[in-house]
Amino acid sequence: MMPVDTYTHTGRHMILGKGDFGSFMLQKIAELEARSGIQLGLAQKILLAETGTVEQVLSILTNSTIRVKVLEQKENARTITRQSIITNDAGRVLIKAHSKVFKRNLPAKVVSQIKRKESGIGTIIATHGLETFRKIVQVGYDPVSKSVFRKYQIICRKKVAFEIREELVGEFTKY
Repeated sequence: MMPVDTYTHTGRHMILGKGDFGSFMLQKIAELEARSGIQLGLAQKILLAETGTVEQVLSILTNSTIRVKVLEQKENARTITRQSIITNDAGRVLIKAHSKVFKRNLPAKVVSQIKRKESGIGTIIATHGLETFRKIVQVGYDPVSKSVFRKYQIICRKKVAFEIREELVGEFTKY
């Protein structure tokens, strides 16, 4: 369980304490590097820790247009699962994602757009103005693929609407 943000106001300044989210993620990333014997670049650390729209952050980091391509999508009565890749404008794969969508926790118009396989989840959320919260539940390293990954949930209306695993496969050291 993640610690609660703590801070103290001193006049016009805010001092974050040991339990703040930024320190927590920094610690988790340092532990991951130590356990795995790897050194992550700044862009990789940003992508592991960000809690906004990954397409937007990638676009800024790579200075290019980002595209999401849905490779496979399956649906049952309760969920939609999808495999997708995120590429830059040269077609280079930067991220592989596996998503699980909990249909009953989302508005019908959002589910309908997801079913069309035309956009990334972050773009769909932004387009519909959905109020969400992203909770990172794991960061890790896969020694077989030599890639780092993160697992997170997107909460909507106090319920888990998405569970996502993103694997950073592109070389981010030049960004």
